[in-house]
Amino acid sequence: MKREERDWLYLLSVVPGLGRKRIRAIYEWYGSFSEALEDWASVEQLWKLSPMVSKHVRDYIKEETGQKLVEKRDKADFRYICFLDEAFPDKLRHMPDNPLTLFAKGELELLHQPAIGVVGSRRPTPYGRACCTHLVKELSQHGLVIVSGLAHGIDGEAHRAALQVKGKTIGVLGCGIDQVYPAGHRALYREIETFGLIVSEYPPGTLPLPGFFPERNRIISGLSLGILVVEGAERSGSLVTADCALEQGRDVFAVPGPIFSLVSAGPHNLIKQGAKLVTSSMDVLEEWNHLLPVHDRNVEAAAEVLDLDEREIAVLSALSYEGVHVDELSKQLSPDIQVSMHRSLLQLETKGRIVSLPGGYFAKR
Repeated sequence: MKREERDWLYLLSVVPGLGRKRIRAIYEWYGSFSEALEDWASVEQLWKLSPMVSKHVRDYIKEETGQKLVEKRDKADFRYICFLDEAFPDKLRHMPDNPLTLFAKGELELLHQPAIGVVGSRRPTPYGRACCTHLVKELSQHGLVIVSGLAHGIDGEAHRAALQVKGKTIGVLGCGIDQVYPAGHRALYREIETFGLIVSEYPPGTLPLPGFFPERNRIISGLSLGILVVEGAERSGSLVTADCALEQGRDVFAVPGPIFSLVSAGPHNLIKQGAKLVTSSMDVLEEWNHLLPVHDRNVEAAAEVLDLDEREIAVLSALSYEGVHVDELSKQLSPDIQVSMHRSLLQLETKGRIVSLPGGYFAKR
């Protein structure tokens, strides 16, 4: 049976220890995976492959073994696309060190839509969370797909904010498509899988090893028109993503924070180096307005508050993104709203509309 090039690539991609860089080099040398496999003895010598890697390749390309692996792939609950397929996004195909394969669950068409990568600290401050949620909701409502890495902190906040306004989001994994990492994001993973897209360049079964996360950052930026950094220490993974964006010719945006905040040192350094300072979604949208679909903001804004009752809307309207002390908040409310203020605050926090800050302050998200 004549196997397609994309299937030969799949079989090579699941070989432990071979790696995309060697697979790419082999393809560029021979111009065909099938030709390379026919001359595998020479490949072993040219690339000095270990006996274990070569044994795996020889086992996997056997007719019976290879057929079983491909059939198992085709029956799985994920999609496989590669750089040889028309469905593979051009923005990944032409970037430096491009991924050769993608494993996906969800809406594949999101790979081709205008998107922004949102990254930042894994331990954000309440201010950082509030900034991320506010900006992402507005960017989503203007038609941008939100791309992030499903990690703790700003990543998770960005995905949730997009989903809250029925926007679209892509989670890029640093492990196999069948692995949920971190485990605490299992519910979020399922929600993105259902209403957005989960992707990984790593074959199923690949565990979340530390070296894979810096690698997946180049895909976050590669899928995006640009990257928005919301908090991050002077040396953090979010800055690696910003470096990838610059290398790929993408825009870089950064949200400023308090000058004394160590967790804002990363964005501040990016701004010093020329990243665009962002204090509202318009700072991003004005750069890409010609690329985005027209949205009826009024209809979407109205839809967003449909799950709030009149008392909750009154309390939310009296809050700011900087934070309001509960005593000051009470003074701004009418007596009938004051009676149920604490209940409304609890409901708003549960619904993800506000965040509780230290010292009795509450802020919009």
